[in-house]
Amino acid sequence: MTTIRLPEKVLTPKLEKLRSDLDSAPARASTYKEMARLLSGNGSPRIATRIIRAGLKELPGDQGLLENLARIQQAGGFHAAAARTWRQVISLFPESFLAYEKLERHYVRSGQPGRAVRMYHRVEEDHPLLEQSLERTVFVCKEAMDIPGTLKALKKLVKKYGLDYRRARDLGRFHFKADQFREASRWLEKAFSLGEGDRELRLTLALAYARQKKFTAAREQIDLILAERPDSYAALINLCEFTIEEGDLARAEAILEKIEKLYSHNSRAALARGEIRLSRGDPEAAEEALRTGIRGTAYYYRWELERGYRLLGEALEQTGKGEEAEFCWLLAAALHSAPDAYLAFIALAEEKIEGREMAAASKVLKVLEKMFPNNTRVALNRAEVEVFNGYPARAIELLNRQLEKTPEKFVRDKVAGYRLLARAYRKLGDWEGARASLRQADAIEASLLA
Repeated sequence: MTTIRLPEKVLTPKLEKLRSDLDSAPARASTYKEMARLLSGNGSPRIATRIIRAGLKELPGDQGLLENLARIQQAGGFHAAAARTWRQVISLFPESFLAYEKLERHYVRSGQPGRAVRMYHRVEEDHPLLEQSLERTVFVCKEAMDIPGTLKALKKLVKKYGLDYRRARDLGRFHFKADQFREASRWLEKAFSLGEGDRELRLTLALAYARQKKFTAAREQIDLILAERPDSYAALINLCEFTIEEGDLARAEAILEKIEKLYSHNSRAALARGEIRLSRGDPEAAEEALRTGIRGTAYYYRWELERGYRLLGEALEQTGKGEEAEFCWLLAAALHSAPDAYLAFIALAEEKIEGREMAAASKVLKVLEKMFPNNTRVALNRAEVEVFNGYPARAIELLNRQLEKTPEKFVRDKVAGYRLLARAYRKLGDWEGARASLRQADAIEASLLA
């Protein structure tokens, strides 16, 4: 029998009673759990874990004790240890979906969604948790903006477990995000045949038709939305945009005037106004409207920003600003296949840095810094440019200001930042600063190794 000893500073009458209970019934898991719960709640997670481990010596492989151990480790900040314990639970009790969910959360929060997906991929075809694992794969891939991964998991779900409204809806939405508009409209039509879709879904179907130049079918869907909500901004602005694309500028302008009366100072309306002015041969006025529209467009409206930069490039070219036009087209091209502007532009900046095109990288980073002023990855790339250009002190100031504010989710960016900080210190000949930065990077990285 394992003897339980507790430090006097944590001992309470309740804990003393529970310890006494273990003397007469050392194989009672509930007693260990209650002691650990009290100790963890009193701010003694290390002692709480020792109690659970003592219980596991009496009851090796007890599922409840292992799950409690993992929860206490997690609550106490011992994340790598908690992950190891949850993996042990999965190994011993492969049908424990709780362990999968907890590990998934650990991986996602520590910026490793790919590990969560790989964990679910290892679930066997005949496993009772396969359907749940595929559902969670869809969720993780959605959160990570992994469109191909989301579609792959959804299609496997449909193949093995059948089609329902939600799966058809998500397939339609994610084919649309992948610019696969024919497939998007096919799945969205199925979704409407299986359930009552909302206005947002109907709008996506209208846009899928419009992207295929099926304007009559697109307008039919928009008319259904407007019949229910005559002042629907989303319906009106999209109707305006594909009416411009059809070439009916007078009708598009009438729709736009209605939008501008209902929704003043709207960024997307400004983009439409710029496109109409460009089509009417007034690139100077178009440039002004397009810049206003781009400034007001949120980073996650990828399609609107792509369109805005593409049109702005055309306006700039027509006014003889060829270099600026090329840069706008570069941004538009980066946006074309990306989930949002952040991922598009950060990948573009890093590509330019890797190719040692630092002037181009700096221009892209300037756009990013306006959109995301406190982003660690943006700061990291700006520091990389400063080090390359011979300004390590600027890089050190930037990184020291940014790294401590980095959220846990982006811990890998933090590791890379400390390694870059070490390089910058070495450039200045500050060897102690370099060693301290490397130690910090190694310590953070070690906490991720689970």
